[in-house]
Amino acid sequence: MYLYVSKNIWDDPNSAIFNILQMADNLKIHTIDMDYFTNEPMVWRMMPLWDQEIEVLHLRDTDSIPTEIEYKYMRVFEQSDCSVGTLRTHPNHYGIRCRMLGGLSSFKPQQLPGPMKPDNFQTYYSFRHNKDSSDQDLLIKTFTSKFEYTKDEFLDHCAYGQKNPQDFPCKIVDAEMMHNIHISPEKQELFDLQKKNNLDNWAGEPVDARGEYTSFLLQKPQFENILNEMINKFGLREPNAL
Repeated sequence: MYLYVSKNIWDDPNSAIFNILQMADNLKIHTIDMDYFTNEPMVWRMMPLWDQEIEVLHLRDTDSIPTEIEYKYMRVFEQSDCSVGTLRTHPNHYGIRCRMLGGLSSFKPQQLPGPMKPDNFQTYYSFRHNKDSSDQDLLIKTFTSKFEYTKDEFLDHCAYGQKNPQDFPCKIVDAEMMHNIHISPEKQELFDLQKKNNLDNWAGEPVDARGEYTSFLLQKPQFENILNEMINKFGLREPNAL
């Protein structure tokens, strides 16, 4: 997992949490030395699209947690022939402004047809505007406007409170595809705890996961060193305080 941050984030004393989290083998922090005015940093997470070593890219927001439906969609996408897709889960996730979600999109960088993919990140970044929705508007304009490609390359799935079909030609996920995704008992325990703590209302929802859910995660053996470092650095005595 890659996390992109601006260089000024390190001025905050609480930024020490990032270095602690990097103790997990699957997380790498990327500090980007670029000026920004609004939410341009949200566009930075597209950088791996031009990394030749990246086979699959799932864009996510840091204020939400992966839900069971979200997990299943990602696995369905990975098994599909499609090279780009999105998950729509909120009642407002439809129409030209929300046909693709910045925090719920998936890509196969090496399979994207050339006409759907700008030559490099800088070219892609240069097309942004300076409004709050620049990241999502840029995604929509770039990856949903060429219908001759979306009909075969784009995989859409609507779930939770979203029932509207897409307004452009694409492939869709059906119930059987989702049903066929296996979930291990360990993952199911995690997803059940999300539901118990009201953290699974719709995928991509900003949530406060402190308390039982975070405590459950941090008490896993693979996170023992991270928990100890957090306690030492921030003076926390109980996992539930995180």
